[in-house]
Amino acid sequence: MRVFVRDYLLPWLLTVGFWLAIWIFVRQIRENLNAVNVFVAFILLVPFLLVALHFAGKTLERYGYSREDLKRLPEIIEKTHGRLYLPKEIFETVTRALMFWGLVATAVVMTENPLKGILNGVAIFVRIFALFVLLVSMVLWVMDFPFAIYKLFKGRDLSRDFLVEMMRQNLLYTLTLIAVRFIALHSSYPAGNDPIGEVMAIGRKTGLVASLLELSGLNFLYCLIGLYLPEKSRKLTALALTIIVVLQLWIARRIVFG
Repeated sequence: MRVFVRDYLLPWLLTVGFWLAIWIFVRQIRENLNAVNVFVAFILLVPFLLVALHFAGKTLERYGYSREDLKRLPEIIEKTHGRLYLPKEIFETVTRALMFWGLVATAVVMTENPLKGILNGVAIFVRIFALFVLLVSMVLWVMDFPFAIYKLFKGRDLSRDFLVEMMRQNLLYTLTLIAVRFIALHSSYPAGNDPIGEVMAIGRKTGLVASLLELSGLNFLYCLIGLYLPEKSRKLTALALTIIVVLQLWIARRIVFG
């Protein structure tokens, strides 16, 4: 178990220690530290770890293991370290969960009211997710479009798994955006500089929300065309994808520059 402890468990503990150090040494945070909000912050670690274990289980299944093998996770990592990509995937999954936990937990300990801190932490992620529709478009431009055009003219298949994953991500962020819009329009919470107020401000910007929804629709259309149109006509697919990207760039310019 030496490899697991040295290369996996210890870095995970150091990640938690990193957030503890921030809470202790940053004066604005240290002044609000108390037993209650620290306790709540560490209670929040449980759901984040459960989510990490869920995705670790899915990773194990991709490599031929079962979810029950999570009980043997240290042993599996020890045996496959340096031979498979599995340990690295699990390490990154848990590390990301700890980083996200740290962000939410920091929002909690920065406030005297733990409930308000939790809401602020959630608001931070909601705001990010609501704007991630634009990120999906950018990923399509950079990581798919140039290669898709090349593959279409070379007679090669497009990356179906990538396009399906982009559709899933786009759906998640679009639903978040719609939820933000709905809550902002039906809530009396004022727009402001606090995390919740910033979410309300985004939700009440009709032009911004409309532009993001337009981008979302084009993201879905891009993926659907990439999945199904090449079977009919590769040249038509290339033309359609190009038109969609041009429209996306025009909308993105409108979002960024007004």
